[in-house]
Amino acid sequence: MKFKLNGSRLREARRYRHMTIAELASKASVTKQMISRYECGNSKPGLDVFQKIIQALKFPLDYFTTEDKRDFQDGGTFFRSRLTATQSEKQPSETYKRATAIVRDYFGEFIDFPKLTNDKFENDTPPQAAIKLRNKWGLGDSPIPNMMRLLEKHGLIVAVIDSGSNKIDAQSGFYTVDGRSYYIVLVDRVSHSFYREQSTQAHELGHRVLHANILNPQELDAEDYRIMEKEANQFASEFLLPAQAFEKTLGKDKLDLKNYVLLKDYWHVSIAAMLYRARDLNLLTADEYIKLQKKISYRKWRKVEPLDLNTPSSTPVLLKQSLDLLMQQNILEPSELSHELGLKYGTPFPNEILSEVIGVDLSKFSGEIVKLKPQIE
Repeated sequence: MKFKLNGSRLREARRYRHMTIAELASKASVTKQMISRYECGNSKPGLDVFQKIIQALKFPLDYFTTEDKRDFQDGGTFFRSRLTATQSEKQPSETYKRATAIVRDYFGEFIDFPKLTNDKFENDTPPQAAIKLRNKWGLGDSPIPNMMRLLEKHGLIVAVIDSGSNKIDAQSGFYTVDGRSYYIVLVDRVSHSFYREQSTQAHELGHRVLHANILNPQELDAEDYRIMEKEANQFASEFLLPAQAFEKTLGKDKLDLKNYVLLKDYWHVSIAAMLYRARDLNLLTADEYIKLQKKISYRKWRKVEPLDLNTPSSTPVLLKQSLDLLMQQNILEPSELSHELGLKYGTPFPNEILSEVIGVDLSKFSGEIVKLKPQIE
């Protein structure tokens, strides 16, 4: 069997599996230097070693022997908690982002998706941008019951993934396929609760509106990155809790935590976020804020607040509904998708990645293995 090894794909698969060069070398029974040579394209493994690599990384054979058939451009990724996450923790997210964009592009041949509008307000302050976007989207001062649905409705592509890191809540950024740009939002499964996820997703929307196509997040130093993250947080606060409307609902019971539980059910935002917002708007003094924080600690609400356990996290529906429609119309079966992506894009992703970014059970991708026996009358 003759084959040409795509070294960059080998590196991508290894990093996706959180595997060091030494660990893969051990599994493949070769030296670290040889794995480095394979990844740099300076050498090619024998078939026995190649089989061990495939078994270790659990990617389709074709993934390592094909080249990109389309022009792919990654516009950079905004990582929440980038300053504490290591590079190896962030690598799998790049693969998820690429896969999500390519699946969206492929489905776009058959599905009429919501259009991604040009919502950019780089010259406004973060609160001003949030107010303008609320008005543009017809939200007024009303609460946002589901940020994920709102993002999907306006053309952003959302996937829930498991990056393998407990330091990354979410990440987002543009990915372009043959000139067609998609804004991808990846929400990590380690995110805490529906209410905190609301803030996380509004934060990523802030990056889309304020920073995407202007800043390359990978080129920013630590201080500039902190400033950018602060701006995204300011946007999210105003977008989820409009200043005047929030102040009006806060009323005179601003020191009563029971009131914040009621407001949490109304605004769909965590109590922690509302306290921070109230302090930021000077609706609470520093002493009042500290007293409320102590009460939260006393009630052990730091990790789990009231209502958290009663409200399930949101799940994306856009790609899942698209696959369901294609199946109903006999256009595509899940078990065919990896092969189709290989033919069209040169990217036959593993079924486990495809099932995750689309949001369907992996068993759907296995194809039909058994059938009912015919009944004898």
